[in-house]
Amino acid sequence: MPGILQGRVAIVTGASRGIGAAIARRFAAEGARVALVARTAEPGGPLAGSLSETIAAITAAGGEAIAIQANLADPEDRARIVPEAVARFGRVDILVNNAAWSRFIPIWEAQPRQIALAFQMNLHAPQELSQAVLPYMRESGAGWILNISSATADLPPPAPYDPADRKVAYNRDGHPTVYGTSKAALDRLSAGWAVELCGENIAVNALAPVGAVASEGALAVGGWDERDHIEPVEAMAEAALQLCHRPASELSGQVVRSLPLLERLGVPIRALDGGPLAPVAA
Repeated sequence: MPGILQGRVAIVTGASRGIGAAIARRFAAEGARVALVARTAEPGGPLAGSLSETIAAITAAGGEAIAIQANLADPEDRARIVPEAVARFGRVDILVNNAAWSRFIPIWEAQPRQIALAFQMNLHAPQELSQAVLPYMRESGAGWILNISSATADLPPPAPYDPADRKVAYNRDGHPTVYGTSKAALDRLSAGWAVELCGENIAVNALAPVGAVASEGALAVGGWDERDHIEPVEAMAEAALQLCHRPASELSGQVVRSLPLLERLGVPIRALDGGPLAPVAA
């Protein structure tokens, strides 16, 4: 049976592993042709996962995908992503800005180059890619832009500080300020895009996991422990799918968390191939 994204073309950044790879596979399972973007084209890098492995998983399941190797922190690389996807597939219907720069360092030690990288990857890249896909979405009369955010964008509690409070302890000791600041800016950018396009049938949303997703990148960066809520990557993939096919008049301008969104919509978490999610072994 045709999937709900049949005939659509999606660009997913950061698709060599983790959340990006999961979203790409879930979209492909629903019929989308997917342009995968990341720096790691082949296995053997410092982290598990590569574009070629994501493509292999998609094609093995009967889907279609291409790889666009690019560094999202490089403006010249960013500028060729959309033209390459359009040259292959002829259109762009969906953009998922998932690639991110994340380092958890004390704010008083943050260097200008680190702050610049955080905003290049986490704000400038989504902004420029959104600008690049907009003409194609306008031409087809519909589109979906999804920015992957983070719970670190939430403000920490103010004084008086309770040292036993989990949010206080995390923001004090986990040092998410640089990363969270860039993601807070991304949330505001998403809401602004959505309202400025509200008459054009183009949905723009920001989506974050409730807590942590145990992806390859998150495991490498660290900053969370057994007290955190760990959700399956399939939850983010399913929530992303819901935000990238429903009419903009219903779901746009949302800055949401994955599991509450799925609960609100009455949608179960499904496997990346669209089938039932296997129960987790006890």
